[in-house]
Amino acid sequence: MSSQASLSQFARFVRRHAAVLGLVVVVTGAVAVSLYSKPSDESKPLQAKNSTAAGPQLDKFVTHKGRKTLPALIVQRADGTQVKISDIEGSLVLVNFWATWCAPCRKEMPQLDALAARYQDKNVTIVTLSVDRSGASKGEKFLDDLAVKHVTRLYDPSYKSARAVALIGLPTTLLLDENGMEIGRLAGEADWDAPEVHALLDYYLND
Repeated sequence: MSSQASLSQFARFVRRHAAVLGLVVVVTGAVAVSLYSKPSDESKPLQAKNSTAAGPQLDKFVTHKGRKTLPALIVQRADGTQVKISDIEGSLVLVNFWATWCAPCRKEMPQLDALAARYQDKNVTIVTLSVDRSGASKGEKFLDDLAVKHVTRLYDPSYKSARAVALIGLPTTLLLDENGMEIGRLAGEADWDAPEVHALLDYYLND
């Protein structure tokens, strides 16, 4: 069969099955878009949908529509003495749940220490709450090796505090007011010494 005859047969096939072929192309294209296209910004949750706050917006930080009462969170200092999170003094208390095996947690620690140093005279307390099963020894060594010295170091090897506040992963950071009420939280990693964080804390300090 000549190439011209083959092309003629192909043309007749395309005309006869044009509708079916068109549907295949459309469906295939739709699948490709759903699998490979980058989600638009409209698909991302907006802070405004999670919050009634009019203050500065920090990426991934979700402000509760009403401040939440936390359950009693009893944790430990490095020497084993117990302390309640609600007893920690400060107009604002930032509680960062972390563990030494969590790479993003480790990355955040110098930023949290810098933030604590920046706000140490503004009645803001930065708490690093390790939930390592091994207790304080591993966390203390890690923080000492990084020369972390401005944060309040606390430990909960039982993981009860993390379960009590319904953590879904590490790191997670809670922002509490002077009454121990939860203003909001950020799940995941953040640059804690960034201008956006400063603006958020300054806003609630003046609230």
